Amino acid sequence: MEPIVITLQLLLLLPSLPLAVMSRRTSRGQRSRHQAHVAVACLIGVLTLMLTLLSLAMALGDERALDPVLSFAPPALSLLACVLVVRRGLAAAMHRRR
Repeated sequence: MEPIVITLQLLLLLPSLPLAVMSRRTSRGQRSRHQAHVAVACLIGVLTLMLTLLSLAMALGDERALDPVLSFAPPALSLLACVLVVRRGLAAAMHRRR
């Protein structure tokens, strides 16, 4: 089951990186587009966290050797991209208040 989890983690990494780039390139005046980016980033982030916890549970419960880079690097990169999108989406609202 481990290859399936790693494949799903890599498949979640694929949309999260372009989403971070699109969020960075979108002007702050387009609030509805930023809200859509934040919503998708939150969904990807939750799915990534669930797969990371599943991978961690499999690592703790299995006697076989686990490759930590392959198991935990894609979720870390996905979460970083999602956090950047959410941060930019929330910073746009705070920027307008000033």
